[in-house]
Amino acid sequence: MLGATIAFTAMQAAVKLLRDDGFATSEIIFYRSAPALPFLWWGLRRRKIPLRPARVGVIALRSAFGIASMATNFFAVRALTLVQHTVLFLLQPVFVALLAPLALREPLRAVTLAALALALSGAALVIHPDAAAFAPPLLPALLSASSALFSAFAHLSVRVAAASEPAERVVFHFTLHASLAGLAWGLAEGAPHDLELADLPALVGLVGFGTLGQVLMTRAYHREQAARVAMIAYAGIPASVALDAWLWRAPAGVGALAGAGLMVVAGALLQRARPQPGQP
Repeated sequence: MLGATIAFTAMQAAVKLLRDDGFATSEIIFYRSAPALPFLWWGLRRRKIPLRPARVGVIALRSAFGIASMATNFFAVRALTLVQHTVLFLLQPVFVALLAPLALREPLRAVTLAALALALSGAALVIHPDAAAFAPPLLPALLSASSALFSAFAHLSVRVAAASEPAERVVFHFTLHASLAGLAWGLAEGAPHDLELADLPALVGLVGFGTLGQVLMTRAYHREQAARVAMIAYAGIPASVALDAWLWRAPAGVGALAGAGLMVVAGALLQRARPQPGQP
């Protein structure tokens, strides 16, 4: 999941670059999804995995929640710094940790609670030292939080699907549904943004990092408890701090860096604390 977190953070940077350049949310959903479809289809064929899902309803729910999360996410990121968006979106692991015992009957382990306390302390340090500068616009902030909630439900759906669906099939159907949704939405909006050569690096990053993160995340939920997997996403904070400083010349303060360090420790704690064979 650590690899998925880094890939998704790089994808968010590509999304922000494209949104700053005037791309619509619908276009980014389409470009994020459609180019990967042939490669995902080829992977299913190569491994002789049937396209038809065993549990159509679960796959449909995963796609619906995922598309709602992408739409609110991509709309909000234009008005926020990358670290603002990441901090708000990282309500998602909290939602997963709190919902997993109810939705999946997974135990809420002491190590998860300890990591949660570390992560929330780190988030407070990221926000507090520059609270006035942080204060994000209300609507984008609410959309980021909504994206986190939709994403939590999508991740829980992935965990449910793991009992009957190969990771590659889950990713293929989500990518297909998102491509169709982005295309329909874009056609309804009218003329698309003109593609220029300068947009190519961000588009390649959007597709490549987005698909890589999706595959790694889905595999992680096939192998590990939902709350533990989701909490590792806090490693996205230091990655977003670095990208803000590099791409938008917005360096973080000492307190923010200390908070990012706490979040990395929380992720590492969960990564190392895997249950031993025979444990639930």
